[in-house]
Order: sequence, then structure tokens, then C-alpha cells
Amino acid sequence: MEMRSQMKKMQKVLEAEQSEYANGGVKVVTHGGIGIVSIAIEPEIVDITDLKKLERTITDNANKSLGISKEKAAKFMQEKTKELGLDKLLAGGLG
Repeated sequence: MEMRSQMKKMQKVLEAEQSEYANGGVKVVTHGGIGIVSIAIEPEIVDITDLKKLERTITDNANKSLGISKEKAAKFMQEKTKELGLDKLLAGGLG
């Protein structure tokens, strides 16, 4: 039961961890590598004659922010599995 409790705590910490990436007047904030919290667009960068550029910027920034979140999550999980002694178990395989 202790392991399950530890895993739930780790999941909550990961979900609360936020990352952001800003470029080209668009800022994207993500959490835990699994979702977007917010997207902020500076009004002066919006050109209704070139919405494709804005769409690309939003997509690129979202992917970069999610990538940052995933890297943080992987590092966190690696540290926690080592703390719990699971790194040796996982390295040896389950079968």
C-alpha cells in the first residue's frame, strides 16, 4: 500500500509542475507533460491575413512546452524511482 501511496503523491507533484515556452508573441503553459494550461497571444502579432503563421507558432510553442514538461517529468520520475529503490528492480527486468 505504501508504494501505491508514493506513486499517487508523485503523480500529483507531476500534474502540478508547470512549464512554459514563449516565442513570436505566443506563450504556452503546460503541466506534467500531458496538457496545456494556457495560451497567451500578444494582440499586436495577430495578422488576420496570415493566420497560418500564428497557427504554426502556437503549435510549435505548444510542442516545445510539452517537451519541456515531459523532460522534467522524466527526470523527476528517475529521481523518485531511485529514492524508492525501484531503479535496481526496473534495471533487472520483471521477467
